[in-house]
Formats: sequence, structure tokens, C-alpha cells
Amino acid sequence: MTYNFFTDDRLQPSRIIDVLASCLSVDPNAVDVADIDGEQENRNWGALVFCDHSSVRGDVSLGLDIFVQDTVASRPAEDELASSFAGAAGVVVLYPAEEQIPSAYWLVTPAGLVTRARLLSSDDENPVYSIDAVEAAVPELPDVRVMQLPEIVREQHVPTPETQNFVRALISLQEAPDAPAELRFADEAGSPLRRARECLAAWERMVRRMVDSWGAAGKYPVELYSEALGARDQLAQLANNLPKAAADLLGKSVGRLDEEFIKRSTPDDTWAIESGILAGPRDVQECAWWWRHKPLILPWG
Repeated sequence: MTYNFFTDDRLQPSRIIDVLASCLSVDPNAVDVADIDGEQENRNWGALVFCDHSSVRGDVSLGLDIFVQDTVASRPAEDELASSFAGAAGVVVLYPAEEQIPSAYWLVTPAGLVTRARLLSSDDENPVYSIDAVEAAVPELPDVRVMQLPEIVREQHVPTPETQNFVRALISLQEAPDAPAELRFADEAGSPLRRARECLAAWERMVRRMVDSWGAAGKYPVELYSEALGARDQLAQLANNLPKAAADLLGKSVGRLDEEFIKRSTPDDTWAIESGILAGPRDVQECAWWWRHKPLILPWG
């Protein structure tokens, strides 16, 4: 099993050996630790645990690539080993998150705090790493900003039953013997109908989060809220470019979602300006009514 860690502090090889031996319940002599850029001739190729370490620049100091043989009884999940390693070594540990986002990491402190982190790297041949943001305050990193990471929220699955119903109803129309040609061939990649489906799903995902009181965390980035309003703008525009039967179906789906949105929002002409989304009152007045509504339960702040 493999593990990939970054630590905020540099550790001596002897310390890494002791920590890994303790966390994995193996003899220290069964742990091989070496600098990935150093000599490899004297490595213990019969070890149970291998760890390549490399010095890195920036907010993290050390990269660790760990491999544990299948014969080791204790092979914890990556989050479990990261937590035990952080506690035993007294360092902050970062490890890759499950999302396919290069900057998405989990961070765990020696005290056991676990939070999301955004780890950025420069384009240099020897990159510089920076911990750009975290979702919970980390005592060891007092200067790192605390915020909900929009890229993580964007990746989370949210059911979209209204969009699915729209798609099913649309397919029924398209498969009807008397379906007009413009409807049968309207759902191609890049077409207004395909874009309408995408925007409807985007609008619905945000509305469903409102219905769910913004989930367990009770938070939602204002950037994503404004993106959803932008999707609602596009739905209004795209309806004029669809075959009438498709436009009618879309209008009914959008209307039902709008009703849910109205129930859970309140008129407000200032939130977009205060949040930095719009420049001033003139911009607000030029926007559609949904831009002049803010959530009853404000998920950002």
C-alpha cells in the first residue's frame, strides 16, 4: 500500500524510521528510509516499509512517499496513517484528497484537527508549495486564510430529480412518431438544448442545497451562489432558442425550481454589492429578479 504525505517541518531520517515503525507496528530495522535524490546502493531492499523523502520549498518542507508491503499486518487507510504520523512526529501532515483536483488536500495537525486544504505549487522545475487556504483555522498556520473551498463544493454530488424528469420528458417527446425534426436533432453537443440541460442542473444543485439548509456544514461559497444565478440567466436566454415543445418543458422545470428558491430567499438589493459580486446599484437594477434575492439562511460570511 502506498501513501503520499507532505509535512510542514523537516524530519531526520532516524525520526521518520521511529515514527513509521511505531505507526505501523513493525521493528525499526524493517523500515528503510532514503533521500530520493541520494545514493540507493545501501538501501535495505528486504524491508517491510520503504519511504523515499525529498526536501521541498515553501509552506511544506518534506515530501514522503511510503510503501508498505502486503505482509505488514497493520496497513491503515491513508487518513489514519496521516493522523497517527502527525501525532507521533509532532508535525502537520497533508495528503491528497479523493477529488481529481491537483490542489485538493486533507490536512491533519498533531492535535488531531482534520480539515480541507488548498496546496498550490509553482511551475518551477523545483516547485515552491504554498498552503493557500484551509477550511478550519490551523494553529500551526496562523497566516493561512480560512474559507470554504469552492472547488471542493463544486465536485460534491447533489441529486437533481427535476433535471432528470426534464430529460425523461424530453426523450419521450423526441421518440414520438410525430416529433418534429428540429426536436429530434436538437440535443447535440454544444446545442442550446444541451446547454439548457447543463444550466438547469446547475440551478437545481444550488436550489437543492438551499432546501437542505446548505448541508451538514451549513456553508456555501458566495462564488458558487453567483455561478448558479448566472446559470439561471442562461436558462432565461436559452429558452428563446429552443423548439417550442422543449421550451415549454424547460419553463415548467425552471418554474418549479424558482418556487423553491423564492421560498428560501428574501428580496435584497445590497447583498451582491456587499459580497463584491456586483459593482454598484446600477448593476443590480440591470440584473434579473433572482440577483436581488439572498438566502434566508446566509451560508457565507
